[in-house]
Amino acid sequence: MNKIAMPNSVVHLDLVIQMHAMVSDAIRVMEQSNLKTAFVVDDERILRGIVTNGDLRRFILAGGKIDETVDAVMNVDFKAVLLDSFPEEALKLFDLGYSMVPRIDKTGRYIDYLTPDHSHQLDASANMVVRARAPARISFAGGGTDLTYFFSRLNGLVLNAAIARYATTTLIARPGPEIDIHAHDLGVHQHFGSLMAMYDDPEPSLISATLSLIKPQFGFEIHVASDFPVGSGLGGSSAVTTSVIAAFNELRIDRWSRYEMANLAFQAERISFKINGGWQDQYAAVFGGFNLIEFRPSGNNVNSLRLPQDIIDELEESLILFDTGVAHSSSELHKIQKSQMSGLDGDSKLIKLTQYCVQMHQLLSRGELIKFGEGLDEAWTLKKQTSTAISSPELDLIYDTARRAGALGGKLLGAGAGGHMLFFAPPGTRSRVIAALAPLGCRSSPLRFDMRGAHSWRSRGQK
Repeated sequence: MNKIAMPNSVVHLDLVIQMHAMVSDAIRVMEQSNLKTAFVVDDERILRGIVTNGDLRRFILAGGKIDETVDAVMNVDFKAVLLDSFPEEALKLFDLGYSMVPRIDKTGRYIDYLTPDHSHQLDASANMVVRARAPARISFAGGGTDLTYFFSRLNGLVLNAAIARYATTTLIARPGPEIDIHAHDLGVHQHFGSLMAMYDDPEPSLISATLSLIKPQFGFEIHVASDFPVGSGLGGSSAVTTSVIAAFNELRIDRWSRYEMANLAFQAERISFKINGGWQDQYAAVFGGFNLIEFRPSGNNVNSLRLPQDIIDELEESLILFDTGVAHSSSELHKIQKSQMSGLDGDSKLIKLTQYCVQMHQLLSRGELIKFGEGLDEAWTLKKQTSTAISSPELDLIYDTARRAGALGGKLLGAGAGGHMLFFAPPGTRSRVIAALAPLGCRSSPLRFDMRGAHSWRSRGQK
């Protein structure tokens, strides 16, 4: 079992008070940290309640007095994670808006607390050159069920695959504290005199947000580039984040596991940098290959598929990737989709998408690729029903044109509304589909799968 390792190098104040303490005692404890929180325990240190600034404000406004005992103000309906729980337990709560989560042992004893800002220590020799690569992904079915608000109540399931389009990071360690970040896709160069100066940047980037979690104790120069466009719908931001993490992981003695890397990427992207979205992209970028990923209220689980090479080869010859040229913002789309999918009707549609995942997985594993291609059409039809923001008349025209030209099925990749479209077309109809979509401004490209996932290596001196 993967343990929560987030606070390993973070020293926390012991913001604890006893059940018999006064509200005034809680106030004094709360003033010790910017959390403005106190943890209420009994004589056995069992966590009985939490007092926050909001609890205290409501208590005072309701006529409460500071010389009353703290049980009058404490919140007993709190969220906590077990000491030996999966790392994503706390991340899910942070993704749902919690700013602090207490940790307890199996008896309920208070241990410490977690926050969205953690330290991940490592070291490096000056002038060391490291490179890392992480793949983008395509999703076949289940997208949307990997959102925390859904699978924190119901199980989610996604079938996806990593593809041979990559974000690549080059990391060069320095003897001094200075930091240079080059995001070549965006044409951006950031220079900081130290790690603390980077923390003070009022407009952090995705890369600097990731570095703020890793907290390297040395200066460095970092270059990040990718061979897919921004807003591609291919999970590009997760590939970028994962490639940065993989580069620094190369320098660790106690390396992060694949699950730990994916969780750290989610933490950087979704919680620190606040890009709305699900969890599948990070797992695809880290694990590579074909994966059936289970999302549960407890721990997530990646089931890697071992497909025969002839099935993979035939799938590569039958799938066509198209850049629609339609721009979109996945973070904003996820906000819209979340509001539209809330409620029993939205839940029922997402549950049905998980059922399609099971069917698609069976067809893929058995090599029944014609039925698999037809299943893409059924899954896409259902996915469009979950939100009006997923498709558009322009995208519907592209999809219908491809189907008339011989594609058995397909789908828009990512959150929707733009980016890339994937189509399944038997090799004999491939050229017709490409020719039919060219007048609509869709650029085709061959698709090859990545089976390695995120990986890193040390370069022999060349930058």
